Formats: sequence, structure tokens, C-alpha cells
Amino acid sequence: MDKQPIEQAVFTSTSGAGGYRIVASSFGVGDADAKELAAWGPSQDSVIDPDPTAESLNFHPLPSGAYCVSRSATLEGTRRGAGRRVHTHCLIVPPETMARFANNPFALVRAASVDGIWRIDDPSEPIMDPLCLPGGAAAVDEALLGLLAANPGGEHVAALVQEARGAVCLAVGGAPSPAALIAGLFSCLPQECRLEFSFSTGLKFSPRRPFRVVALSGDPAQRRWVAGYANVAVLNLHGGERPPSVPLDGWGQLIRRSLITGQIPFLAAQLSKRRFKLSLEDLPVLGLQLQEELDAVELGGRRPIEASTVLAPRSLRNAHAAHGRFSPKNADASNASTANRPLEPAIDSPEVLDKLERLDDLVYESINGQPDAFAQLQAAWPVLLDELGEEMASESREKYLRYALSIWDECADSEGIRQSDRAVQALDVLCLLFGET
Repeated sequence: MDKQPIEQAVFTSTSGAGGYRIVASSFGVGDADAKELAAWGPSQDSVIDPDPTAESLNFHPLPSGAYCVSRSATLEGTRRGAGRRVHTHCLIVPPETMARFANNPFALVRAASVDGIWRIDDPSEPIMDPLCLPGGAAAVDEALLGLLAANPGGEHVAALVQEARGAVCLAVGGAPSPAALIAGLFSCLPQECRLEFSFSTGLKFSPRRPFRVVALSGDPAQRRWVAGYANVAVLNLHGGERPPSVPLDGWGQLIRRSLITGQIPFLAAQLSKRRFKLSLEDLPVLGLQLQEELDAVELGGRRPIEASTVLAPRSLRNAHAAHGRFSPKNADASNASTANRPLEPAIDSPEVLDKLERLDDLVYESINGQPDAFAQLQAAWPVLLDELGEEMASESREKYLRYALSIWDECADSEGIRQSDRAVQALDVLCLLFGET
């Protein structure tokens, strides 16, 4: 369970309230954050889409160092004849919790939706309880990037990433929807850079809400009005139409190439790596470096690293699809080499998958310092080793070794100082798994 609670607040208008205000909040919402929530909060007729079911997801920083992840929707007025009003439920999310969700507000929104956290009515009391949102998220939504690679296309998405990085405010429209395009933008950025991009997926543009990325209305008059503001760039993306003429730097070229050539797994694997102190200014050079790595992968005839081979909690990965000896091309060799040996359990059996996933969870939790996880791993490892067999365990060891090495690389900052606790935890786990005491 996360030690940092998620505070919450509701910004709306109620009968006799004298306009829009924060009508309820938890005790941990400080005065400075409350003022900021009110300043960014949408009021009457702020939602672009007049559909009663329309909503807007919003994200922006707060003075306390936390971040507001909010959902705005339209509700019926509380007074007769009051019409519809905008109701915004705000989650005040600590940086530590954002990091668990790969600094991706859309991933946190999905988790909150699954847990039924979003309020769709007014609180009955002005005091709300803080929330706790367990779990985490993968660094990249590969399925979404696959959809965007098909529509509007890799050229268009690369233009979106390039323009968003350089604009003071970018208004985005097009297909499949502004919300999907903005969500795709986050899956095309390193985790270290994502928190710089405040956004709204469905609120009308307003100078008092200085989001960095906003949704563009389908109304031509509203588009002209938005485009008339200084420091606002307008980008309308539609598949099948000529992509915008946007010069791409190294990072934009990497995004374009990854989406057009189907190298999304390579991109996801690279974005899963943590690069401390990485800034937006570093991306052009990093993009060129990663394209060189992609060149080596393609010229060497090797497939890009699947993102699922980077160890993650069970909820964030597919069940051990990357164990190579069970691929079709190795089937004959595997059968021949095991013909005279007792059969090992099949990797696709539910029992084996459950054991492998249990092992993954214990290793991940142990390396990341979850209390009691290492003791549980010490007790479980000998039993799992005996049940899974040496060959299958060896494949898992190799994966854990790659993960531990990536942890070591990630923990080095620009001065070469390492976060020793996490590195030692990874070393302890490897010593156990490889039989070194």
C-alpha cells in the first residue's frame, strides 16, 4: 500500500453556494493547493462536447509539489431551472504515486476507474476521506500506439510529439479523438519528461487555465478563436490526409520510425528504462542514439526487445510469453534434446504460469524493497526451483539478471552516485537465485 495518501476535492456549484467553488475536500488539501484547484476548475459551459455523457480528463501541477488528476462531467442542476452544471472531481496525487503509474495520468485515471474512485455526484459532507490507489502501470500503452499508428498514422503522431514539445500551448484535434491523441503523446515520451505536460481532453480553451495541451473543438468558429491567441499552436490530425509539414528532430524521427515500421516493442522497451535527470532538451540526441541501436537490431537480424521481458508486477505484463525455448522455431530442437529426459512441466499450463508469475512478483517486490518480500522469496525459491525444473528456472534467472542490470544503470545519476539501497537489494536477490551465499 502506498504510504502517501491521495487527497481529493470536488469543485462545482450547488444550491445557495454563490457560484463555483470547492464544495468538499479531504483534510490534507492545503490552502495553496485549494486556491490552485479553484483557479483551474471549470465552470458553467466549460465542457466542449454538449453531449450529457461527455467528460474531460485534466492534469496540472500544484504548489505543494503534488499533481491534480481530475475528471470533469456535466450534471443536472440542484435547483429547479438551474440547468446543467460542471462537476469536477480532483485527485491530489503525490509524486511517488505518479511514479508508480509511470508518470502517466491516463494510467492513473484507468486504475481509478477500475476501483470505482471517481465521484459522479456531490459529496453529502464537506469533509472527504483520503484515498489509496494500489498497483502501478507499464511505461507504454502499446495497444494504443498500435491503434494510432494505423489512424491517424506514424507521420501524424510524430508531428504531434514534435509540436507538443516546442509549443507553449498546443490545441489538438482530429481522429480518433483528442483524448486518444493526448494519451498517445504520453506513451511517446520518457517517463522523466511527462510531468511537464499539463493537459485537458475536453474543456474549452481558457487563458486562466494554462494547460500545455488542450483539445480542439470541432466547431470552426471556436477553432479560429483559439488560433487567434498568442502562443497557441493548432494541430489537426486526420488519417488519410497529408501529414502536417513539421520538421522532425532526432526524437520525432524515432517516434515516426517506430510507429511506421512496427517497432513499437522496441520503443516501449526503451521508454521502460529510467534515465534520471533526463530533460526535454536531451531528447533529440537520445532519439538519434536509440535509432542507432534500432539500426543494429535490424541489421543484425534480431528482433527488438519485447517490453514484456522487462520485469513488472503481474497486472502489468503478459504471462511469460518471452520464454524462448517454447517458440515454434525451437520446438524441434527442444523435443530432440529432451527425448531421453523426464518431461518438464509445459509452460502453457495454468499451474506453471501461476508459479512463474508468483516468482516474478516476489522478485520484483524484493528488488523494490517491499517489506517481507525477500523472506517470502527465500522460502519459495527452493520449492519453485524443484517444481519448475532447472532449464525453466535458468530462463527466468536470465530475465531477472537483465532487470537487475537495468536497475544498476538507472540508479546512476550524472555525478556517478548510485542509490545503494536498491542496488544492494537487487544483488541480494541475484545471490539467492544463482546460489551464491
